[in-house]
Amino acid sequence: MIGAQVLIVAGLLVLLGVRSRIAAVLLALLVLVPVHGGVSPAMALRGLWGDPSVTTLQLLLLALAGRTPPALHAGWRAPAFLALAAAALYASALGPWNFDLYRFGYQPAALVAVFGALALIAWWRGQPLYLWLLAIDLLAWRTGWLASTNLWDAMLDPLLMLALLALAIRHGYRRYQNRNVVLA
Repeated sequence: MIGAQVLIVAGLLVLLGVRSRIAAVLLALLVLVPVHGGVSPAMALRGLWGDPSVTTLQLLLLALAGRTPPALHAGWRAPAFLALAAAALYASALGPWNFDLYRFGYQPAALVAVFGALALIAWWRGQPLYLWLLAIDLLAWRTGWLASTNLWDAMLDPLLMLALLALAIRHGYRRYQNRNVVLA
């Protein structure tokens, strides 16, 4: 999944202000070039933050194509909810208690049922993008495309959680600023 690191770097370059998405991808391809002892920056980045989830890869591809899901730029609630849900997942896996949400990803019959219900809701509400995101996540997990056999690893990763948290904070701050401008 070294190629995934190229997508992450391209997404970061766009976030940092590179105007052209094509230029960002071309610059990001430089992380594949070995620099010291045959190790490329992409390999080092993979060692730093691991492989991204399929959801992260899909969202990066959509962002580079200029087609981010509406819920991610419409407000702070959806990104905040998803970031907190991911934080709860990781905290339960690392916590001192016996309740581990992460382990449900190894026997995911109940999770697949929940995600199936969410897919039906997305279809019912006319949101095919979310349906496709979920379907590709489930397909990648089911076909064994990932190194992990845990369904959660196809859906979430720490980078996605941090990006969603930053997005929620940014949207909340903008809303706060707009409220103060209106009141002044």
